[in-house]
Amino acid sequence: LGTAHLIKDDGRIILVPTPSRDPADPLNWSPLRKWTIIVLLVIWSSTALSVQNFLANFLPSVYKRFPDATTNQVNLLLTISTPLVAPGELIFVPLALTYGRRFSLLLSIILLLASTAWGACSTSYGSLLGARILEGFAGGPTDAMGFTIIQEFSFVHERGRMLGVLMMGQLALQLIFAIVTNYMAVSTGFKWPFALFSCISAGTFIGLFIFMPETRYEQRSEQDDIEITLKEHTAIRKELNSTGEFPHFGLKRQMSLWVGKGSGPDRDFFLIFRHMGTMLLHPVIWWSALLNAVITGALIAFTTIYAEMLVAPPWSWPATNVGLVNIGAIAAALVNWILLGWGNDKLIVYLAKRNKGVSAPEHRLLLLSIPIATGLAANVGFGVIAQRYLITDPGGSQPHWFGLAFILAIFYMAFGGILEVTYTYLASMTEPSHSLAAMTTVSVIRDMISFGMSYGVNNFAVKCGYLTSFGVYGMLVAVFGVMGVPVYFYGKVLR
Repeated sequence: LGTAHLIKDDGRIILVPTPSRDPADPLNWSPLRKWTIIVLLVIWSSTALSVQNFLANFLPSVYKRFPDATTNQVNLLLTISTPLVAPGELIFVPLALTYGRRFSLLLSIILLLASTAWGACSTSYGSLLGARILEGFAGGPTDAMGFTIIQEFSFVHERGRMLGVLMMGQLALQLIFAIVTNYMAVSTGFKWPFALFSCISAGTFIGLFIFMPETRYEQRSEQDDIEITLKEHTAIRKELNSTGEFPHFGLKRQMSLWVGKGSGPDRDFFLIFRHMGTMLLHPVIWWSALLNAVITGALIAFTTIYAEMLVAPPWSWPATNVGLVNIGAIAAALVNWILLGWGNDKLIVYLAKRNKGVSAPEHRLLLLSIPIATGLAANVGFGVIAQRYLITDPGGSQPHWFGLAFILAIFYMAFGGILEVTYTYLASMTEPSHSLAAMTTVSVIRDMISFGMSYGVNNFAVKCGYLTSFGVYGMLVAVFGVMGVPVYFYGKVLR
């Protein structure tokens, strides 16, 4: 499963999967509709992910707002959302499989809107902690759902580019949110960043309600024997509404919120849990989950520390400017898309031409070496700087703050790159219903492990030093990265 004939003998690209002649088939939607949905998914997922992490960008203000809270209590406010994502996934993903992607996604956005509004109205530590818990739960479908929706309306030769835009947009918009909310929080307090996220959630709900029909579609098995090229598909799309072979795909049908239970196995709400149980026996799932868990845990640990360094002497940044350190990472997000999104699509087409027209999912793993290398460098580099700045020579002569800004950029480059390559691989090696189970399993394992790895990082760093603690993160990234080599060579057997 996953290996496909992608190139004809004359060099033309074959569309995989094969589209039907039904206008409701997501593969037949116009490029404008597809890209509109991707943009809305970027805004929604960036908002949900930013809500989980944005407090770290003005950590000194958090301490000031809750002077009686201990370091661990403040750290809990920052990290509590991460492990709550997993329970959210285990509710919203089965809902998506059974009752449709559209219904589940819109329901999660309503919950995100409510939780951010709660955060805006919070006046105590306990109330804010409650809002943070609900925000984490609402962010459950951010990873697997977006990838699966794009998988369902994209072809193999363009999937990396589209998923790359999702990842690049997520990263860039999160960093922009970090800058904006930092100024808002320092100047006006906690209320307005939460209010901003609440308003954006409302906007994405309206946009997706209007522009994204249900993407769950049962492809017919007999289509697999048909080969359709890009040019042929363009001609077919022009005649979709004139054949009368399929029901009319009008506005009422497109905007329907409730499409009912799926057919066949999809009618079973608990089916995905059985699929996930099977996935837990798959070595590729554990490899992907552990690799993502390590880089995610390292990034969370990094975000709980770097703001404190910037405002402390000798850098002494004003608290209002701390968010500006994220600007460089926006450029890193673009580099990620060029190399791992657009570049990955070009690579699989090139390799398919050299492989008698056949494309294998493992071809997408070749570029994983880039984020592995940057992840190792980011962890070791930050460990060196933090060790000197906070332990060896606090307040003394230090390297320029640009070193920290550069490390932040490649940290996000590694995090986004590893997630993009591994999830695109999972999407390529399985059909949508199984890939949703695979990505959910990976996400749940990642979120639980990364929370455990990041929660105690302050005590670990104090006892063993920042160089040791982040050196361990870097070593684990490298070890799990090297484990990708046998996955590349033996992936077909493992599939």
